Amino acid sequence: MTVFATVMLTGCIQLPFGGPKGTPVPVVEQKSEVTIPALSGAGEGAVSSIDISVAPNTEGALAVEVSENEVGGAGRTLQASAWNSAIVATLFTGADLATDYRFAFDGYVDGPSAGGIMTAATMSLLLGDELLPGVAMTGTITPTGTIGPVGGVPTKISALAENGEYTKVLIPLGLRNAPDQDGALVDVVKLGAENGIEVVEVGDIAEAYSQLTGESLPSPSSVTIPRVSEPGYSSTEAATNRQITEFERNESDFLTLSEEIRSFASGGYESAAVDAATARDLLAQGLVGGALMKAIGANMLMKALSGTYRTADDVLTRGLDSLLIRLESADQASDVFFNFLDQLDRYEVETIADAEALITAYGNAFDAYSLYRYAEAEIAAIYENADSYASTEEVLMDALSPLIYLEVSIAQVEASESVFEIARDADGPALAPEADVEAIAEFFRKAADSNLEVFNADVIAMIAEDAGVSDAVALDAMGANDLNIALANNATGLVHGIQAYLGEENPNSAYAAMGYGWTNYARNSNLIEKYGTNGILDWTTFTVVGVTSDARLVHTLDFSRGQVAQAIDVLAGNGYASVLGVGSFESASLAREGDLEEKFTAIQDYTGTFALSRVLAYLGGFAQAEYAE
Repeated sequence: MTVFATVMLTGCIQLPFGGPKGTPVPVVEQKSEVTIPALSGAGEGAVSSIDISVAPNTEGALAVEVSENEVGGAGRTLQASAWNSAIVATLFTGADLATDYRFAFDGYVDGPSAGGIMTAATMSLLLGDELLPGVAMTGTITPTGTIGPVGGVPTKISALAENGEYTKVLIPLGLRNAPDQDGALVDVVKLGAENGIEVVEVGDIAEAYSQLTGESLPSPSSVTIPRVSEPGYSSTEAATNRQITEFERNESDFLTLSEEIRSFASGGYESAAVDAATARDLLAQGLVGGALMKAIGANMLMKALSGTYRTADDVLTRGLDSLLIRLESADQASDVFFNFLDQLDRYEVETIADAEALITAYGNAFDAYSLYRYAEAEIAAIYENADSYASTEEVLMDALSPLIYLEVSIAQVEASESVFEIARDADGPALAPEADVEAIAEFFRKAADSNLEVFNADVIAMIAEDAGVSDAVALDAMGANDLNIALANNATGLVHGIQAYLGEENPNSAYAAMGYGWTNYARNSNLIEKYGTNGILDWTTFTVVGVTSDARLVHTLDFSRGQVAQAIDVLAGNGYASVLGVGSFESASLAREGDLEEKFTAIQDYTGTFALSRVLAYLGGFAQAEYAE
């Protein structure tokens, strides 16, 4: 059961759906600057300032500068937050990717609590809006565009009152009753009123922007449910039926195993069977996109279980040699991956549909390769510890995890091939002649890495401090419970190696980086959301057992869902109907109604969709269209 739970956390297969939240604008041509308040909750609290400026980058790339007037004045967490603010502001406005962002801090500062106001202020420069006087804000910015919680809110409000220049302060949704320095809950709305300050809770960047500027951002107020239309319906229906047929064949193979062996995989088998039944039900309802997602997941897991536990059956009946033969042939997963890369290498991108197909294929294949590398490391550890095993059964128990990772890795590449075949047949507008493919790839790679830096510098550091352990110990402990953490840190080194394999002159190398970018932007964003923004961690197991705010969780799901529905509509308005987009929307709509883990999965899917949609918008040349409300 432990192995199965870990496998389910690998994400299995991701199907992106495209479209920006609104029609974006280019960055301003001239240099622009703004000064915003920064609130500290340490000690008696303090109000300092941050100077932000944006200007065109003459090198044709995104650049973020963190300026400090004291040696070591800006901490690692604050620097990561500055990068995140610049990236979220760029993604949400569609600003020119070749832009310099500069954040100048005063004194010794650290922490992510100014992320929300830094993002809104940066967006105001990009959009040409003025910040209203007398309005302050505290709250982090998440890659989903929502506002995350912070500490020291009562102290910050008292500092604003002492300062005397502010009449309104924005705080994160769910923090009306916030703890003071002694841990006692304080109604900060009442506290603010007593000091002549209006306290307003905001849940996302659109709400914050409206309060800070008096202007509105495109934010979906209602959701139009997207549906797959012809000819995508027929091809998706056929692909779903093929996946279900393959599932049934793999299920039959699994059921020929001994009852004892099957009992070890009963949890995984039951989950795969439920997903297959759901796929059939959705297919009958005409929800072919969601049906495809469920069918792929069920088939992939069933194939992995069948292959893994057949090996286990052979080991128990024939001896350890059967296991050694399988472990020594582990590199076949690598061969499957690189054969797929070679197949993609022959594909030429001409349209938005081509781009989505190729980027999706690379992204999902990279995930499969990361999983293979993780399994490879675990196999190496088994050989290193060979002398410590007392029986064949002990070796087998340690080998089950890497075995199933190998099987999932191979199955995921095969699933990626199926998705690629569906997406490549779609019609779509041609790539924009002015689209800078290399710059787009570099930006989204940096966006993914920025999210990972926020997670490692802020979230892991905070968890380690609370648990009384080092950052490395906390990272290892959490990675053992959530494979996404291990894959996230493993993936950063892979993209450069794979690009080197493809070759610098290979035009598809940039699309490979985009594949890395959107998948890891989504994964790393969800790690922040799950472990930093809203999750309650059990310190004995390092697993999430609840959320700090149900209201914040629901708001994030609702905001993301509306954003995605609008995104699909925007792409359609520009001549591209994303079959994969609708499939992911339907799948995420199911996941958000599930348990806590599934809700976080839905958020990850939404975030990945947003990231890929911005890729497609830049490639299509409509990322800098006139900003429309």
